Amino acid sequence: MNKYKCMVSDKNGKIIKLVRWGVSHKIIQMELQKEDYLPISIRGKTGKNNHRQFHNFKKAIAEFTALLSMLLDSGLSVRDSLEILKTITRDSKVSALVYAIEKDLKEGFSFYSSIRNIDPSLPVIYSSMVKVGESTGDLSTVFRKINDYLIRQKRISEKFVSSLIYPVIVLLVAVFSMIFISTFIIPKMSEIFIGLGSGIPDEVRKVLAFSNGIFTGFLITIPLVVILFFIISVVRRRSSSFALTVDLLKLKVPFLGAFIEDSYFLNILFTLDALTASGVTVEDALEEVSANTDNTAVKKALRRTHEKVLKGIGLSEAFSVEKIIPHRITKWIAVGERTGSMEKVFGQLSDYYENELEKKSMRFMSLIEPALIIFTGGIVFGIVLMVIIPLFSTFGTILE
Repeated sequence: MNKYKCMVSDKNGKIIKLVRWGVSHKIIQMELQKEDYLPISIRGKTGKNNHRQFHNFKKAIAEFTALLSMLLDSGLSVRDSLEILKTITRDSKVSALVYAIEKDLKEGFSFYSSIRNIDPSLPVIYSSMVKVGESTGDLSTVFRKINDYLIRQKRISEKFVSSLIYPVIVLLVAVFSMIFISTFIIPKMSEIFIGLGSGIPDEVRKVLAFSNGIFTGFLITIPLVVILFFIISVVRRRSSSFALTVDLLKLKVPFLGAFIEDSYFLNILFTLDALTASGVTVEDALEEVSANTDNTAVKKALRRTHEKVLKGIGLSEAFSVEKIIPHRITKWIAVGERTGSMEKVFGQLSDYYENELEKKSMRFMSLIEPALIIFTGGIVFGIVLMVIIPLFSTFGTILE
């Protein structure tokens, strides 16, 4: 992302100096023209990434959005809201965000450009919605929608994480119990046999070999899995075809793939709903969503759809040829197109997908508990069968 100093003329012929961030001179020129400015000069230095990054600022951004939404709703301007926000927040990260945005505004940045400047920490919808709000002059409504979006996303992610906490803890306890028995208990038992002068019986040798195999397997498997994920991540960033394959496979992983797919389309549909409700055309909303979707397979499908819609093809027809787009979305949009109520369809679909995610989380919890009981019981039974019984039978032989 590069910094450009622009001199433009507005509708009344007034000369204005602006600062914009963008990928190229051409992109900046197009953005200025969309804002009804006549570019006079655009100067920028390319090659260096000036993008300011705020990592691990998710909680701070959520608080910043909630407070700014409240202040804007009370009728304050952006600058006044930021000034008050500094005095009412106790979070140093929120203060850092406010000071960074204020600095950009003083240097001539638009509010949207400043928000884009912290884009690595923001969700897909954020900068797009701010751009719409600034162009329409209705930032209070926009921030209310963004705040609702962040609250909804937090609620869904917390439900998903909470549904995984119990099974993960049980699995870890079971695995570490097996490792502890294999590496500490069984070797101590073998020392007892040697101390009795009888040598290690064949049954105990088999159990020791099995436990050593388990321990060695864990030592080899864990680093291999970490290395494999690292290699996949690196190759995915460098190869678009590989990224497409990986992203398609993520959507087809049993059970987890359904969660990922629903989450993707919930974000997409909510963004489309928020953008179109703010006066953005479906064509522009699709372009914005496709540019900010991180799944390569979904991104390409949305881009192809956007190109077809620009040619005059209906949205439902364009979606219908994309296998990755769920059939229910296509049908629902087709109904909206026939009834002329497209403005409601995206909201109804996003509500539907949110409910689906909640149902799947509850279903997952109802299934995982009995499955874990069976799994844990199997481990206990295996330990008794392979360790306890052979050891006691060996002790019996020695005592005889």
